[in-house]
Amino acid sequence: MPFNTRTLIKEYQLSLRELTKLKDKYKAKKDRNEKDDVDLQLIDSMISDMQFAIQWLQTGRNPDMRRGVDKTGVYLTDPRVLDSLRVDRPDPAEKELSREEQELIEDALCTLTVREKDVFMLIKVEGITFEYAAELLGIKKSTVQKHLERAVKKIEQRKNESLFLVS
Repeated sequence: MPFNTRTLIKEYQLSLRELTKLKDKYKAKKDRNEKDDVDLQLIDSMISDMQFAIQWLQTGRNPDMRRGVDKTGVYLTDPRVLDSLRVDRPDPAEKELSREEQELIEDALCTLTVREKDVFMLIKVEGITFEYAAELLGIKKSTVQKHLERAVKKIEQRKNESLFLVS
């Protein structure tokens, strides 16, 4: 059975309807006890989570974003477009790197500390925000910025050294 975003959204919506029916059933009980109240709270929480997930799937954006525009967002809003993308197809714009180019990149990256390399890869290669990188790594945004500055400086320095050696 092929999986796609629209199918997932429909399944979540069906589950949301069932949860709403269950909530109404609990609320209609005449002789509710403490256990029923705890169950009702749990169902409310499940409904909230389900609505959050459905909204995220439909819009392609995190519903908790505080800003009106997510400048770094690359989400597509139409689920049909997401379904049509094939991850395994290579990008024609990408070119194969020569062995020499690969060695130069590895050489430049080996000068970085583990944290600097993590920050550099997350921001420059993966294209995520400083804030999200900080959250992922469990550090402050300013620390991420400093690690990136150091990484870029080291890479530039290594690049200049390599050009000097080749000349």
